[in-house]
Amino acid sequence: MLDYVYCCPDSVPDAQKYAASDRRYYVTPSYIDIQVNGYNEVTLDGNDGVTVEKLEHISESLKHSGCAIFVPTLITSPYEILKKSLEQTELYMKKHPGRIPGLHIEGPFISPVKKGIHKEAYIRKLEGRDLELILRYAGAVSYITLDPNAVTPDVMKELLNAGIRLSLGHTEADYRKAEEFIGNGATLGTHLYNAMTMAANGRTPMAVEAILNSDTVYCGVIGDGIHVNYALVRLAHRLLGDRFVLVTDCLAAAGTDPEKFRSFVFAEKEIFNDPVKGCIDAKGTLGGSRLTMTEGVQNLVRHAGFTLNEAVYAATLAPAKALGINLSGNYNILDEDLNLVDVISGKD
Repeated sequence: MLDYVYCCPDSVPDAQKYAASDRRYYVTPSYIDIQVNGYNEVTLDGNDGVTVEKLEHISESLKHSGCAIFVPTLITSPYEILKKSLEQTELYMKKHPGRIPGLHIEGPFISPVKKGIHKEAYIRKLEGRDLELILRYAGAVSYITLDPNAVTPDVMKELLNAGIRLSLGHTEADYRKAEEFIGNGATLGTHLYNAMTMAANGRTPMAVEAILNSDTVYCGVIGDGIHVNYALVRLAHRLLGDRFVLVTDCLAAAGTDPEKFRSFVFAEKEIFNDPVKGCIDAKGTLGGSRLTMTEGVQNLVRHAGFTLNEAVYAATLAPAKALGINLSGNYNILDEDLNLVDVISGKD
């Protein structure tokens, strides 16, 4: 039996071969991951930052997890690495139109208090030559994660006018500051609950509550069960609804065998590829995940109370709407356990 899941046409080329099977198969749009730090032994930070070759490797590798479009993410880095990464992203977009909507700049314009694994020495305000650089390469930038204290309303306006989306994340903002930031045009939130302030009691709402109270913000949630308890994933979905976006925040460990690929360097630290604890440094600090989008969809259905339609929406149409892009036109075939068994191109 062949079922067409959320926003799929009634028929997909080459999918009918699964219809005659005794097993149940599902056809879904291919996934969109809007936060990818690396994949299959390749990381996007480091001395060379983002390169065309790395993006080509990751793009090809992600197909094996049903992900057709992704947003490469560069964490907090010095100016020179940011500059090279923007140059290389622009070259990649010209060479491979439609594969990525641009770079996600996740730092250095964040809070030192909520830096996570990011290197504090590189954290700074968004101004001067950084602003000039980003505006020069605006077409290669998808969105920027910001702490409200690292950017002025006037700079936010310049970025928004250049077509760059702004995301609240890695922030120590209180509710008022976060609400003001959203009111000034931010439409995204970066990995809800992680590296952001949240209420300690019923009297102190903070950034998390500002996002959950918003009627406009699309927010990514890491669906690995390590970064966020599934009870809170379920709560976020109940409050965000169609603005809940499944993200992996994946690192070079994703798509690898942890017995063979045991550690790697990220944020100038050795990161251990632990299948139980996730991607952690020597102190146990999480630094992204080893999650794939296929696993994320499975987790939402198995552990967070999502229907298959809701999970697929969070992995496809929600991220597309969040970034103002179209679905890829490719389709995934899932078996009854939601494992990826085939990818079909819907393009001529």
